[in-house]
Amino acid sequence: MMLSGVSHDLRTPLTRMKLSLAMLDDAEREPMERDVEDMQRLLDAFLDFARGNAESGAAEPTDAQALVAQIVQDAQRGGTDVTLAQSQGEGVVTLRPTAMRRAVENLIGNAVRYGTRCEISVVLTETSLRIRVEDDGPGIDPERREEAMRPFVRLDSSRNQDAGSGVGLGLAIAADIARVHGGVLRLGQSDRLGGLSADIVIAR
Repeated sequence: MMLSGVSHDLRTPLTRMKLSLAMLDDAEREPMERDVEDMQRLLDAFLDFARGNAESGAAEPTDAQALVAQIVQDAQRGGTDVTLAQSQGEGVVTLRPTAMRRAVENLIGNAVRYGTRCEISVVLTETSLRIRVEDDGPGIDPERREEAMRPFVRLDSSRNQDAGSGVGLGLAIAADIARVHGGVLRLGQSDRLGGLSADIVIAR
């Protein structure tokens, strides 16, 4: 409650700052606008985590392949280098679509933060759904993968120093959402791209 309240309260001064910055010359405005955008992004991450499962929406029969394909298309329109490498199997899975979208988007964001490109595959069998997000970044050492899924943990010092600041919630949120679905988030090494492989696995 405190985290959510503080994040909400900071939105008003941030909005005022954005309006004030709009009055400045371009040379002075751009660096400060980037700082404000970073603050806004961090607040959004805090709110995502603070909301937890309360706003995950109701579970419903969902075409997982179609959902992931739409997420990839939306990310591509936003300029993200992500492709849908494989979509295998047919049928519906009982999911919370809004929550699952948030989880996959967080994994995509993590992938392009530390790598240059991202590939996603969806495999649906009679017993399980697997959504895999792979990147070409430095990956995560096996002994630190469990730690990386804890809230507010950042491994930037052992990964990409040029990735900028982060709050360390992307993998934690994805792991929580996988658990809400009775599933798990598994981290490994990508055979295709050489970086991190993040699998959301859910039993049907």
